[in-house]
Amino acid sequence: MTRAKRSEGTEALSPQIGGSQDAQRFTVNLSAEAAKQLSEIASTHRVSESSVVEVALRQLFRRVSGPALGAFLRDHGACLRRR
Repeated sequence: MTRAKRSEGTEALSPQIGGSQDAQRFTVNLSAEAAKQLSEIASTHRVSESSVVEVALRQLFRRVSGPALGAFLRDHGACLRRR
C-alpha cells in the first residue's frame, strides 16, 4: 500500500485518514478480547491501532444510520460508562 504525503510532511494512509496535526485524542475502554483483536490486526498489517479504529468507525458510520446504530447498540448491551 502506498502512503499519501501531506504538505506538512506527515504521512497518512489516504486523504480520509487524518494526520496527527488534526487528530483528537479519545480514551476508551475495551474488553480484553476486543483489545487483543485490535492489537493483532494493527500488528499484522503494520498500521496503528488508531488507524484501524478510525477506518472501522468511518465504514460503520457510512453503512448504518444513527438511529439504527443506536438501537443495535442498546439491543446488545451498550450503556453509558461513567466513573
